[in-house]
Amino acid sequence: MRDWFIAHYDVLRDFAAPVLTLVGFSIALAIAAAAFDAMKKLRRQRVEERRMEIALDALAIAYESKYVFDRIRSPMVFDYEWRSTQKIAGESEAAWQQRGQFFAVKQRILNNQDYFERAYLLQPRLMALLGSRAQEIFTLLHAARRDVELAADMLAWRVQNAIGPTPEHDEEFWRQCKRDVYDYGDFEPEKDKVARKLREFRQRMELLCRPIIEKAL
Repeated sequence: MRDWFIAHYDVLRDFAAPVLTLVGFSIALAIAAAAFDAMKKLRRQRVEERRMEIALDALAIAYESKYVFDRIRSPMVFDYEWRSTQKIAGESEAAWQQRGQFFAVKQRILNNQDYFERAYLLQPRLMALLGSRAQEIFTLLHAARRDVELAADMLAWRVQNAIGPTPEHDEEFWRQCKRDVYDYGDFEPEKDKVARKLREFRQRMELLCRPIIEKAL
């Protein structure tokens, strides 16, 4: 038998070489395919982790909005919040103090600038993840802030430009401005446009992000 193998060595070698090459190539392909599949799974896992991270951040921003705007819109205004308001020449003490009340609200917005900057930075990331729906939801937050700022500016302007008695429909406008600036809780909640926008902001963000978080858990 040994002599037979020696005699046919060259034939066996020529026959086995391509077979071994094919086997080696097949093994290499299998290893490459397994490695590629593992990379795809790892990439998908990282994408899902990123999706959950962004969804968690967005939901946290939504929940935090309640506490941020509770501070901004609190009807309780302290002297230290508005004493730095520059007094206008000829302005009475009473007018200065009244105008300062609205200055204090705008100062509170500035004091919470970090929150709004985080929201602005998060918005394009959530849009990249979930599309235009995210932009529409964040618009509610921006609109709520702008309503407060604009109403505070309008009321401060009215103090500076006393116009005497006004028609009832004008008085209703100024009352609405105060409702936009201050959160009066359960008093006429149907007139609180800012609170409605913030509630919708939180509810829609919850519907958008909660399924992503629960899927990853």
